Amino acid sequence: MPTPREALGYMRTVSRGSPVDRRWSVPGMVLSRLRHGKRIAPKDSPLGLQDVLEQDDYRDLGTPELGLGDRALDFELPGLDGGPPVRLSSFAPGKPVALVFGSYT
Repeated sequence: MPTPREALGYMRTVSRGSPVDRRWSVPGMVLSRLRHGKRIAPKDSPLGLQDVLEQDDYRDLGTPELGLGDRALDFELPGLDGGPPVRLSSFAPGKPVALVFGSYT
């Protein structure tokens, strides 16, 4: 079961919104939790907030597995607008590449 600090940290992260999720204030989430209980999810949703926070996979997201100077694992992403896929190892061989990800929601 997540601690109140972990739940608040999650709420702060989600409150910022993302390109696909609207902003949601922390006080609004707390009020929703008081109204709807621990799930904070639609009735037809298989998982609620409590379920997500309790999963080991979720907890692992905040723990980096690579250290400074470690080689990143190779991966492939689909190209934009149906273009050819892009593989990290062929994108910029021998040069540093910065990957920036947006929302975790």
